[in-house]
Amino acid sequence: MKLDIAINGEPRALALQVSDDGSQIRFAADSVEESADVLEVEAGVYSVVVSKRSFEVRVDEREETYTVTVAGRSYDVAVRDPRRRSRGDASLQAAGPQPIRAPMPGKIVHVRVGVGDAVTAGEGLVVVEAMKMQNELKAPKAGTVTAVEVQEGGSVAAGEVLAVVE
Repeated sequence: MKLDIAINGEPRALALQVSDDGSQIRFAADSVEESADVLEVEAGVYSVVVSKRSFEVRVDEREETYTVTVAGRSYDVAVRDPRRRSRGDASLQAAGPQPIRAPMPGKIVHVRVGVGDAVTAGEGLVVVEAMKMQNELKAPKAGTVTAVEVQEGGSVAAGEVLAVVE
């Protein structure tokens, strides 16, 4: 699952892979991939082990954000699932060229469009594999593909432009 988050107002892309029972999490953020063991010890309190280091994490949910406290430091975290955009979402109505960027380092598995192709909002453009998960990156708006900067089998860095829709 890919999420757009903001930690204390700083935007980040986060990819999560959670085991069926929720006790193991693989995540990638800011070009760092890591695994964690997670156990909810009481409501809103978690024991998290990352790289053999143990942390107590407290999560307080508010209306549209969370306050996450780790080692005595609190962080305001806003989470948005980009797959759940509404039709009225401003990002879908954006004017001008819209670059489609890699959310994390990975390998291009499939390029579904070419330059000059007409696309609809939400149409799949490029599939990137990272951490053994495939993420389909979609058109943020209806338009025409004006650039495709990658090819199948190639590697990409986080933030690298994959395609542009205008």
